[in-house]
Amino acid sequence: MTQGVHIRGIRKADYDFLVRELDRWWGGPSGQRADPMFFYEFGEHALIAEHDSEVVGFLLGFITVDLGYVHLVGIEPEHRRMGVGKALYQRFEERCRAAGVRRMKAIAAVGNDGSVAFHRALGFEAREEPDYAGPGRGRMVFTKSLP
Repeated sequence: MTQGVHIRGIRKADYDFLVRELDRWWGGPSGQRADPMFFYEFGEHALIAEHDSEVVGFLLGFITVDLGYVHLVGIEPEHRRMGVGKALYQRFEERCRAAGVRRMKAIAAVGNDGSVAFHRALGFEAREEPDYAGPGRGRMVFTKSLP
């Protein structure tokens, strides 16, 4: 399904496009979640998915000495369920492995069953952490070992 999808690093024009379009992609105010640090400070790790030279997805994350962290992933609505998210995660995992990282992590809101199913299908373990983001602010925490 990902035939014709090209994964590459992010550029400033991509970041500008994403913060303009993200609210439309997600049907509500979300553009602020694409914090500029994921372009300016961590942009070397961010990925863009293109189809026919059009941005159809992105992954904002970073790689430390021992962790590859996925902060935010978005897929253009008409390209969902076509393997774009999986392709972005696979490329990020390749970059993590190349950097010698042994673990990946991501989080999602409790009750986001689609995210839980997606991450489990990619080999992540999922657990609910009740106070992860502060008292009464639980999150689903996804982790994956990279042997």
